[in-house]
Amino acid sequence: MTVKDYGSSSQSTQPTNVQVIAPATLNAGYTFDAVYEGNTFTVTVPDGGVVKGQRFIVPFIPTAEATIMEASLLPLNSPNTRGNGMGEDSIPTGVWRDSLCDCCKFGPCHPSFLTALCCRPIIIAQLLTRMKMTWLAQRTRFRNSNTNLSDSRTEIDQRWRSTFRNIILVLVFYSVLMMVVPTPLLDPTNPNAYDELSDAEKKTYFINSSIHSALSALFGFYFFYLMVQLRATFRHVYSIPEENCLCLYCGVNPRDGICGSGGDGNRLCSAGVPVGVEDVCCVMFCPLCTTSQMARHTVDYEYRSATCCNSVGVTKYMDDEAYEGIENG
Repeated sequence: MTVKDYGSSSQSTQPTNVQVIAPATLNAGYTFDAVYEGNTFTVTVPDGGVVKGQRFIVPFIPTAEATIMEASLLPLNSPNTRGNGMGEDSIPTGVWRDSLCDCCKFGPCHPSFLTALCCRPIIIAQLLTRMKMTWLAQRTRFRNSNTNLSDSRTEIDQRWRSTFRNIILVLVFYSVLMMVVPTPLLDPTNPNAYDELSDAEKKTYFINSSIHSALSALFGFYFFYLMVQLRATFRHVYSIPEENCLCLYCGVNPRDGICGSGGDGNRLCSAGVPVGVEDVCCVMFCPLCTTSQMARHTVDYEYRSATCCNSVGVTKYMDDEAYEGIENG
């Protein structure tokens, strides 16, 4: 969220009025997290609700370590951003970089779109690596979550470095199993093809077909689960509220998500963040657009070159080029 100080610039624990730009059209009473000078605080939408881009004043109580400074306001339709050390490659917060349906924004032959279309597990592995998540959609932890990127920091959890490799191994293992368990092909033009099989062939056909169906279902659910957790983590880290499907909560606070408030103890939310109905619906009904949107959000492809053949999907990427805010989100 973009905020501006309307109070004293001295360090204080007294409430300070800050201006917030609404990240979406929200009803009165809806709460979302905003970031002001590195401090995350909860904003409650006032009576009457707000529309996307509307500015309103809220009180902010700084922590003892916070130093209140002037924060610049952005234009009405310009989201706040988090940079990764390259000014032209900043990551928006508060809103998605572009629309869900902009998957062909850079053309149908763009590597990120082709990967999402033809081999979605690869781009999912790349996105998990960008977000420093494991192949089981768990977020990795850091020793000092408040350390700036320019400082030397000792990481205590580097499992994310193996995410791309592990998912490729899952993909290869699944492909090999599907090949070594052949299913007899029936003549589609012969309605009695199955009846013409011998008893032994029918038994083999049934067993192999069941194995194929089970493997396909397990493989599909695994990547469905990864995508849901990944999108929920994107929204959490970059403070992007749900804009659709809110009516499906039936009185439940959308901030708690469909699995509760997340947390490390919730086995349904391995990423430790609330999973929204919108996350599930987007992944279920439009996985291509969903993965493509997440890929475009963390990288501005107007300045960075995409590739299909490395662990992050971006050329000239260094291991220490961690995206700012991932550890704090």
